[in-house]
Amino acid sequence: MRIILFGPPGVGKGTQAQLLASKYNMLRLSSGDLLREEVSLNSQVGRKVEQYLRKGHLVPDDIIFEIVDNMLIENQDNDILFDGFPRNLAQARNLEKSLAQLDQTVDIAFEMYLDENEIIKRLMNRRYCPKCGRIYNYVTNPPTNDGVCDFDKQKLTKRDDDTEEVIKQRLKIYETETRPMISYYETLNVYREVHAQGTQEEVLTTISEIVDDYLTSKSRSN
Repeated sequence: MRIILFGPPGVGKGTQAQLLASKYNMLRLSSGDLLREEVSLNSQVGRKVEQYLRKGHLVPDDIIFEIVDNMLIENQDNDILFDGFPRNLAQARNLEKSLAQLDQTVDIAFEMYLDENEIIKRLMNRRYCPKCGRIYNYVTNPPTNDGVCDFDKQKLTKRDDDTEEVIKQRLKIYETETRPMISYYETLNVYREVHAQGTQEEVLTTISEIVDDYLTSKSRSN
């Protein structure tokens, strides 16, 4: 099974990706994680990646897919959840080509969405623990004790880019670069939209019902 989970910042993609990967025993893939792993391994392609990251430049798609293609080959028999990847239409088409070489395809492409005002509200209320990296949200996932991490009692911090001006700019980038993927996945008949309003458990239930329906129909066709 090959599932894509995408959406604008602030809708809870990372949380849902973790929950889904755990529930369905899927390998969770994000391009950022793959790039960082290659850099840490000091592989040949990792050294290429590091050169771009050091300069603050985007890593070209041909290098990204050199890593992704190897990962797909190594995990042909594993279920994969693509977390926030692909990010644009070109990457979506390239991913489909890479999968086709393995006689595979994207099974479901989920877009999580929220009203813009709700996204801004969520991101303005987001905090993270500087020690363990856990993310909290005073709206959807507050800490037990206000302003303190539940696990290591560190004071929670706000990201520098979680300002209304920066958030709106990130949303504009999403609209121009990522949303065009919707029509592409609609033509493949795999696009599903999920309203991300509600608790983490409620959103997970909505997504899981779609996945379960897909698995049921697939087993019947086999």
